[in-house]
Amino acid sequence: MFFKLLLMAGISCYAGVPATALDASERAFIWNEGQARMAAARTPDAYLRTAQTYQKLVDDGVRNGPLFYNLGTALLQAGQIDSAIDAFQRAEQFLGAQSDIHQNLKIAMARKADNETAEWPWYRLVLFWHFYLPAATRMIVAAVAFFIFWAALTLRLVGIQRSVVNAILILAAIIVILFGSSVVTSWHQEATTSGYQLIQTPTASK
Repeated sequence: MFFKLLLMAGISCYAGVPATALDASERAFIWNEGQARMAAARTPDAYLRTAQTYQKLVDDGVRNGPLFYNLGTALLQAGQIDSAIDAFQRAEQFLGAQSDIHQNLKIAMARKADNETAEWPWYRLVLFWHFYLPAATRMIVAAVAFFIFWAALTLRLVGIQRSVVNAILILAAIIVILFGSSVVTSWHQEATTSGYQLIQTPTASK
Protein backbone atom coordinates (compact mmCIF):
# COMPACT_ATOMS: atom_id res chain seq x y z
CA MET A 1 0.00 0.00 0.00
CA PHE A 2 2.87 2.36 0.86
CA PHE A 3 4.54 1.85 -2.51
CA LYS A 4 1.25 2.33 -4.34
CA LEU A 5 0.77 5.68 -2.63
CA LEU A 6 4.38 6.57 -3.33
CA LEU A 7 3.92 5.75 -7.01
CA MET A 8 0.80 7.93 -7.22
CA ALA A 9 2.57 10.78 -5.48
CA GLY A 10 5.57 10.41 -7.75
CA ILE A 11 3.48 10.55 -10.89
CA SER A 12 1.64 13.62 -9.63
CA CYS A 13 4.86 15.43 -8.74
CA TYR A 14 6.50 14.42 -11.99
CA ALA A 15 3.67 15.24 -14.36
CA GLY A 16 2.23 18.24 -12.55
CA VAL A 17 -1.40 19.25 -12.33
CA PRO A 18 -1.73 22.68 -13.92
CA ALA A 19 -4.93 24.69 -14.05
CA THR A 20 -7.02 23.64 -17.02
CA ALA A 21 -9.93 25.01 -18.98
CA LEU A 22 -11.09 21.57 -20.16
CA ASP A 23 -13.02 19.03 -18.14
CA ALA A 24 -12.69 15.25 -18.44
CA SER A 25 -15.42 14.91 -21.07
CA GLU A 26 -13.83 17.59 -23.26
CA ARG A 27 -10.45 15.92 -22.98
CA ALA A 28 -11.99 12.57 -23.90
CA PHE A 29 -13.69 14.15 -26.92
CA ILE A 30 -10.39 15.66 -28.16
CA TRP A 31 -8.58 12.35 -27.60
CA ASN A 32 -11.20 10.45 -29.60
CA GLU A 33 -11.05 13.08 -32.31
CA GLY A 34 -7.30 12.63 -32.52
CA GLN A 35 -7.67 8.85 -32.69
CA ALA A 36 -10.19 9.15 -35.52
CA ARG A 37 -7.98 11.57 -37.44
CA MET A 38 -4.98 9.30 -36.94
CA ALA A 39 -6.86 6.32 -38.35
CA ALA A 40 -8.04 8.30 -41.39
CA ALA A 41 -4.83 10.24 -42.10
CA ARG A 42 -2.99 9.43 -45.31
CA THR A 43 -1.05 12.60 -46.16
CA PRO A 44 1.49 14.73 -44.27
CA ASP A 45 -1.05 17.56 -43.96
CA ALA A 46 -3.63 15.17 -42.50
CA TYR A 47 -1.10 13.85 -39.98
CA LEU A 48 -0.16 17.41 -39.08
CA ARG A 49 -3.81 18.21 -38.33
CA THR A 50 -3.89 15.05 -36.23
CA ALA A 51 -0.85 16.23 -34.30
CA GLN A 52 -2.47 19.61 -33.75
CA THR A 53 -5.46 17.84 -32.22
CA TYR A 54 -3.25 15.92 -29.77
CA GLN A 55 -1.36 19.15 -29.09
CA LYS A 56 -4.55 20.66 -27.67
CA LEU A 57 -4.34 18.11 -24.84
CA VAL A 58 -0.65 18.84 -24.26
CA ASP A 59 -1.39 22.56 -24.12
CA ASP A 60 -4.15 21.82 -21.60
CA GLY A 61 -1.66 20.11 -19.30
CA VAL A 62 -2.28 16.44 -20.11
CA ARG A 63 0.88 14.41 -19.58
CA ASN A 64 0.97 10.67 -20.30
CA GLY A 65 2.84 8.17 -22.45
CA PRO A 66 0.12 7.23 -24.96
CA LEU A 67 -0.56 10.89 -25.75
CA PHE A 68 3.09 11.68 -26.44
CA TYR A 69 3.51 8.45 -28.42
CA ASN A 70 0.54 9.24 -30.66
CA LEU A 71 1.66 12.85 -31.00
CA GLY A 72 5.15 11.71 -31.98
CA THR A 73 3.77 9.24 -34.53
CA ALA A 74 1.61 11.93 -36.14
CA LEU A 75 4.51 14.38 -36.20
CA LEU A 76 6.78 11.75 -37.73
CA GLN A 77 4.30 11.07 -40.52
CA ALA A 78 3.90 14.82 -41.00
CA GLY A 79 7.64 15.22 -41.50
CA GLN A 80 8.18 17.17 -38.25
CA ILE A 81 11.21 15.08 -37.30
CA ASP A 82 12.72 17.08 -34.43
CA SER A 83 9.36 17.51 -32.74
CA ALA A 84 8.60 13.80 -33.24
CA ILE A 85 11.85 12.81 -31.53
CA ASP A 86 11.01 15.12 -28.64
CA ALA A 87 7.53 13.60 -28.28
CA PHE A 88 8.83 10.00 -28.38
CA GLN A 89 11.42 10.80 -25.73
CA ARG A 90 8.72 12.29 -23.53
CA ALA A 91 6.58 9.19 -24.04
CA GLU A 92 9.56 7.12 -22.95
CA GLN A 93 9.76 9.05 -19.68
CA PHE A 94 6.26 7.87 -18.78
CA LEU A 95 6.19 4.37 -20.31
CA GLY A 96 9.81 3.24 -20.20
CA ALA A 97 11.11 0.67 -22.67
CA GLN A 98 8.42 -0.01 -25.26
CA SER A 99 9.18 -1.67 -28.59
CA ASP A 100 6.83 0.59 -30.56
CA ILE A 101 8.33 3.75 -29.07
CA HIS A 102 11.85 2.53 -29.78
CA GLN A 103 10.98 1.56 -33.32
CA ASN A 104 9.46 4.93 -34.20
CA LEU A 105 12.20 6.81 -32.34
CA LYS A 106 14.83 5.00 -34.38
CA ILE A 107 12.96 5.79 -37.60
CA ALA A 108 12.84 9.46 -36.65
CA MET A 109 16.55 9.49 -35.76
CA ALA A 110 17.40 7.79 -39.05
CA ARG A 111 15.41 10.36 -41.02
CA LYS A 112 17.08 13.19 -39.16
CA ALA A 113 20.49 11.72 -39.98
CA ASP A 114 19.34 10.99 -43.56
CA ASN A 115 20.25 7.32 -43.13
CA GLU A 116 18.32 4.11 -43.61
CA THR A 117 18.99 3.05 -40.02
CA ALA A 118 20.11 4.71 -36.79
CA GLU A 119 22.06 3.29 -33.87
CA TRP A 120 21.35 4.24 -30.29
CA PRO A 121 23.67 6.95 -28.95
CA TRP A 122 26.30 5.61 -26.56
CA TYR A 123 24.76 7.33 -23.56
CA ARG A 124 21.50 5.39 -23.97
CA LEU A 125 23.47 2.18 -23.50
CA VAL A 126 25.56 3.43 -20.58
CA LEU A 127 22.60 5.01 -18.75
CA PHE A 128 20.21 2.18 -19.59
CA TRP A 129 18.18 2.46 -16.37
CA HIS A 130 17.32 6.08 -17.19
CA PHE A 131 15.85 5.24 -20.60
CA TYR A 132 14.38 1.79 -19.98
CA LEU A 133 12.46 2.47 -16.78
CA PRO A 134 9.57 4.94 -16.37
CA ALA A 135 10.34 7.93 -14.17
CA ALA A 136 7.80 6.80 -11.56
CA THR A 137 9.52 3.41 -11.26
CA ARG A 138 12.93 5.03 -10.92
CA MET A 139 11.52 7.24 -8.18
CA ILE A 140 10.32 4.21 -6.23
CA VAL A 141 13.70 2.48 -6.60
CA ALA A 142 15.47 5.59 -5.31
CA ALA A 143 13.04 5.87 -2.37
CA VAL A 144 13.47 2.20 -1.40
CA ALA A 145 17.26 2.51 -1.60
CA PHE A 146 17.10 5.65 0.54
CA PHE A 147 15.08 3.78 3.17
CA ILE A 148 17.53 0.86 3.11
CA PHE A 149 20.46 3.28 3.46
CA TRP A 150 19.10 4.75 6.67
CA ALA A 151 18.09 1.36 8.02
CA ALA A 152 21.60 0.04 7.36
CA LEU A 153 23.11 3.14 8.93
CA THR A 154 21.06 2.52 12.06
CA LEU A 155 22.29 -1.08 12.20
CA ARG A 156 25.88 0.12 11.77
CA LEU A 157 25.55 2.51 14.68
CA VAL A 158 24.47 -0.33 16.98
CA GLY A 159 27.42 -2.42 15.78
CA ILE A 160 25.63 -5.22 13.86
CA GLN A 161 28.01 -6.95 11.38
CA ARG A 162 29.67 -3.77 10.21
CA SER A 163 31.36 -5.30 7.18
CA VAL A 164 28.05 -6.48 5.73
CA VAL A 165 26.27 -3.29 6.73
CA ASN A 166 28.97 -1.16 5.13
CA ALA A 167 28.52 -3.01 1.83
CA ILE A 168 24.76 -2.41 2.00
CA LEU A 169 25.35 1.26 2.80
CA ILE A 170 27.62 1.73 -0.21
CA LEU A 171 25.29 -0.13 -2.57
CA ALA A 172 22.24 1.77 -1.34
CA ALA A 173 24.04 5.11 -1.63
CA ILE A 174 25.07 4.33 -5.22
CA ILE A 175 21.50 3.40 -6.15
CA VAL A 176 20.12 6.55 -4.53
CA ILE A 177 22.58 8.71 -6.44
CA LEU A 178 22.05 6.98 -9.80
CA PHE A 179 18.27 6.70 -9.70
CA GLY A 180 17.70 9.93 -7.79
CA SER A 181 19.70 11.98 -10.28
CA SER A 182 17.90 10.16 -13.10
CA VAL A 183 14.50 11.17 -11.73
CA VAL A 184 15.60 14.76 -11.18
CA THR A 185 16.88 14.91 -14.76
CA SER A 186 13.58 13.56 -16.11
CA TRP A 187 11.57 15.96 -13.98
CA HIS A 188 13.70 18.91 -15.12
CA GLN A 189 13.41 17.94 -18.79
CA GLU A 190 9.64 17.63 -18.59
CA ALA A 191 9.26 20.81 -16.55
CA THR A 192 11.37 22.88 -18.93
CA THR A 193 9.67 21.55 -22.07
CA SER A 194 6.09 21.52 -20.81
CA GLY A 195 5.42 24.76 -22.68
CA TYR A 196 7.48 23.82 -25.74
CA GLN A 197 5.55 24.24 -28.97
CA LEU A 198 5.76 20.88 -30.66
CA ILE A 199 3.81 21.92 -33.73
CA GLN A 200 5.75 23.92 -36.31
CA THR A 201 4.26 25.89 -39.18
CA PRO A 202 3.79 23.42 -42.04
CA THR A 203 5.84 24.12 -45.12
CA ALA A 204 4.06 21.69 -47.40
CA SER A 205 2.07 23.32 -50.15
CA LYS A 206 -1.69 22.94 -50.03
